[in-house]
Amino acid sequence: MLGPGEDDTGRTTAEIIQDEVKDAPRCMQLAQQFGITALLDRRFKYLSTGETRKTLLCQALMSEPDLLILDEPFDGLDVASRQQLAERLASLHQSGITLVLVLNRFDEIPEFVQFAGVLADCTLAETGAKEELLQQALVAQLAHSEQLEGVQLPEPDEPSARHALPANEPRIVLNNGVVSYNDRPILNNLSWQVNPGEHWQIVGPNGAGKSTLLSLVTGDHPQGLQQRFDAFRTTSRQRRNHLGYQKAYRLRQQ
Repeated sequence: MLGPGEDDTGRTTAEIIQDEVKDAPRCMQLAQQFGITALLDRRFKYLSTGETRKTLLCQALMSEPDLLILDEPFDGLDVASRQQLAERLASLHQSGITLVLVLNRFDEIPEFVQFAGVLADCTLAETGAKEELLQQALVAQLAHSEQLEGVQLPEPDEPSARHALPANEPRIVLNNGVVSYNDRPILNNLSWQVNPGEHWQIVGPNGAGKSTLLSLVTGDHPQGLQQRFDAFRTTSRQRRNHLGYQKAYRLRQQ
């Protein structure tokens, strides 16, 4: 089943799930468990980050493994999707599957996890019961943070006069921005202005278009060439002279 404007190319979600194990009833069972039955006939390339993560997890579970290793399973997910995934993982744990989660953040460790290990300098430095170990790790982390209190961060470089914007000129002015894939709108006539000194937080569920909007601003999106950025009035390359941008790594497959 295709959505409005979606083309009939690429594999469906059901085909991705059954990439190695062809078992339609089990595919349906897993899709029901993870709440993605409505996506089975949809092209995988159109899924959001959260939908993609659930699809690939179903794919890994098709072979009914005794051990499931997940590398950064919560990366790129919004708050609601992280909670849903944590609940699904807890149910897998209760069903008897052994789970190993590779995580970067202490606050992402699910409640059902019993044991934990701390990897430092490519060495498994500590292992033990989760609660005990986290207390040790947190103390070490806090101690390290205290040592950094007196550290002076380097002053930023003075902006080049050649690239400087007038002090009172808006930093971003997007007028009626539009991004679509095969006539399927992702951003539709979006206008946005960021003034000097303002701080913005862009929020929304996975698939809402947050990364697409930022890729327009940075000039990384191919359709950005068609957009009107009044504040810069420049090419994408020239626009980057005014920007600093840190992007979280996100893996998309297939």
